[in-house]
Amino acid sequence: MSSASRRVLAEWSNRVAAEYTSATYAAQALHRAIQVGLPDELHRTALRIVGDELDHARLSHDCLTALGGADEPIPLELNALALPSPEGPLAALVDNVVRNFCLGETFAVPLFDAMRRTATHPAVQPALTRILRDEAVHRAFGWSALDALLQVDEAGVRERIIHQLPGWLEGFRKAYATMPDINTLTADELAMGLIPLSTYAEVHDQTVAQDIRVRFAERGINLQGTA
Repeated sequence: MSSASRRVLAEWSNRVAAEYTSATYAAQALHRAIQVGLPDELHRTALRIVGDELDHARLSHDCLTALGGADEPIPLELNALALPSPEGPLAALVDNVVRNFCLGETFAVPLFDAMRRTATHPAVQPALTRILRDEAVHRAFGWSALDALLQVDEAGVRERIIHQLPGWLEGFRKAYATMPDINTLTADELAMGLIPLSTYAEVHDQTVAQDIRVRFAERGINLQGTA
């Protein structure tokens, strides 16, 4: 198999940073869940997720190293690791759970599935298999935590979500569904875990329409009119 391209190394470097960032968000979710008094089962799942995300960061770095990027810089922004909480722990937890778990992890499951389907590199395929398995747990945590938050303060939590959700959804749409495919990926790049930008867009649209919209509707939150 050919050596990794520059965009393969950049992608895996970005994934290392993203997984470390996810670990900090999970740790903050655990902290806030304890403060707010969510059920102990959710505390334990959040603790598991912190460990999962740290494992994912290590696995991603192992992939980066195996692909020849041992010296590749990791674009970790320390200022992005702390989520602001000027409105108190409940508001901070709602924002974290909905944006990073109900949305982020719900998108992550089909995206990692798409990556794994074409990844045949011996260092990459096992890592994506483990990450994909864990992401389903993280997605479930998000929606279970949202249900628990609605029980704490249904009116307040619902109002905050309705106010914030359009902006969060737009952020994901811009990240996944608006970038044109300029260069076709090579077979080696697909084998090393990359997927076309068109696949990101397809996964985004399908996940919003068939998963996220349905889950929010089941909780009385209407996404009508959102992309």
